[in-house]
Amino acid sequence: MSSSSERRETFNSYPDQGFKAYSVVLGAWLALFPASGLLNSTGIFQAWLLTNQLSEYSESQIAWIFSVFAFLFFFGGIQAGPLFDRYGLKYLLPTGACGLVISLVCTSFCTGKIDDPFMFQSSRQTNSKQEYYQFMLAFGCLGGLSSSIIWTTSIATLGHWFMQNRGLATGLATTAGGIGGLCYPLAFSRLSHRIGFAWTMRCFALITILCFVGSLPLLKTRLPANRASRVVLDWGGFKDVRFTLTMSAIFILDWAVLVPPAYITTYASFHGHNEIAPNILAILNSASTLGRGLPGFVADKLGRFNVMIVCSMLSTLSIFGLWLHVGSNTALLLSFAVAYGFFSGTAYSLTPVCVAQLCKTEEYATRYGTAYSVVSFATLAGVPISGNILDTSSGSNYTALILFCGTAYAASAILFIFAKGTSQGWKFFTIF
Repeated sequence: MSSSSERRETFNSYPDQGFKAYSVVLGAWLALFPASGLLNSTGIFQAWLLTNQLSEYSESQIAWIFSVFAFLFFFGGIQAGPLFDRYGLKYLLPTGACGLVISLVCTSFCTGKIDDPFMFQSSRQTNSKQEYYQFMLAFGCLGGLSSSIIWTTSIATLGHWFMQNRGLATGLATTAGGIGGLCYPLAFSRLSHRIGFAWTMRCFALITILCFVGSLPLLKTRLPANRASRVVLDWGGFKDVRFTLTMSAIFILDWAVLVPPAYITTYASFHGHNEIAPNILAILNSASTLGRGLPGFVADKLGRFNVMIVCSMLSTLSIFGLWLHVGSNTALLLSFAVAYGFFSGTAYSLTPVCVAQLCKTEEYATRYGTAYSVVSFATLAGVPISGNILDTSSGSNYTALILFCGTAYAASAILFIFAKGTSQGWKFFTIF
């Protein structure tokens, strides 16, 4: 058998099961726990900074810190993807891990107007005025870029081991974001009042170190490196109408998906749900954990695009049918958090699988990185746009915010329908 034939057979045959394959899933889960967990916990950090270190800034200004984090989380794939295809994860993953640890440690030293309660009075008086740029550089920029490397390499590595069960594998790995989004807010709300903001962030840095020590020996590539991959933008995918429609759907989806996690805590406080406000984000993220894992298994059987369409439509219904009517009704707020958390989980677990379904595995990381560099601009704009919507009405018009979020989700669902129809025909029950 020729070397080219052997190479093609390697790319066409996937383990799809077994100890080695699922140990890679565990490695990806451990790597994604701190990176995705922080992404899904920005709402609790935003609420803290709004009333503490950055209390002199508006909510939309503070939101930019976390929007930059989310933007770079995906935009960084523009280089991480091609580098992964060309060199693998040997150097990329440790670089991302070290960067995220340094980011959290630096964030713990960011100064603010209101300091940790355990500092001496003299220290409080000598501290300078709050420094917005420190949070932006430490958490927003360095944290976002480092997390991008971790996310891209972890998701791309799963593509080396799974094809038929790729939806399940990706879903299981991305539950790390849901569980992290449950653990980090709960830990932050308790630790920040006991040991202060600075030491809480250092505890998170320690958790990050432990996760990466566990992930490094487990997360391994299987396919040979693609030396032909260029570390440049690859716009070839956008010549495919199916790919362009899919990325348009994901672009609009990313306008909306981070809005409820970012604002549900402040929304709950504004409407008097003071008892559950500190924990509502954790409830949403715990539901998201199931919403990342279970739909992946179903998607492998019934079609990745099919499940993505259904979950996008149900997310839209939860926004318009529940969140829009919550007000002071605690039961409705809890119902929305659970429903939206579950159905929106596919935005993280199935969108990479939908993209992979439209390209070759050896091109996936490059194609994914380039495409998401475009999508990341939606992530950058989504939360600040929402903050500006609130600011235009003295920070109290959540109705307009909810309508914006729901409309974006509905438009995304329609584009997914067109992407599927263009790819596989317009029959409803076609598996794709």
